[in-house]
Amino acid sequence: MDVGAWLESLGMGQFAGAFADNGVDAEMLHELGNDDLKDLGVERLADRKRLLKAIADLADGPSLAGPAAREGERRQVTVLFADLTGYSSLTSELGAEETHALLNRFFATVDAAVLSFGGSVDKHVGDNVMAVFGAPVAHDDDPMRAVRAALDIHARMEVLSTEHGRRLRAHIGIANGQVVASSTGSDVHSLYTVIGDSVNLAAWAFRRCVGMSR
Repeated sequence: MDVGAWLESLGMGQFAGAFADNGVDAEMLHELGNDDLKDLGVERLADRKRLLKAIADLADGPSLAGPAAREGERRQVTVLFADLTGYSSLTSELGAEETHALLNRFFATVDAAVLSFGGSVDKHVGDNVMAVFGAPVAHDDDPMRAVRAALDIHARMEVLSTEHGRRLRAHIGIANGQVVASSTGSDVHSLYTVIGDSVNLAAWAFRRCVGMSR
């Protein structure tokens, strides 16, 4: 993937030179965090958020992973699940518009933490976020990156709590193991995701957190 052309498609071609000068290629995009974007000259907060969201969206297709990912490949990954504690209660207390705004801020909070430690956002379902460390981009310390991202999510939730004037927390579950990473779906719709026992274990740990907090 041509990073310069990708930036142009986002209306951010003015940053293409800085990305090229610093050797940021397609594989490195998923390692970029908020501070890295600042160093690259992306000063506006809105631009950084748009870029972080666009980088996360790249993981929804096989464009970074290549043909092997479309066929499926076995990978060692760490899977992270997170959700907004008490979401059902919040939806009954808040109006539809405020709930929608809060959920988007929660997703932005979790996604930013995941991306800042080199993970990829697999999907958003309801108020849940599934993230993967190790696919499509792998690091030697992916398990530690996932743990650090989880701690960062909790820290960022304090900021979100201050913004909304209420105590907001997140449930998080993490598991490491082998999965099959591939572009999964139909000819009409497909996305790059991971399937395996580690995904189920992370989801189980996450649900245990939900049950214990009730």
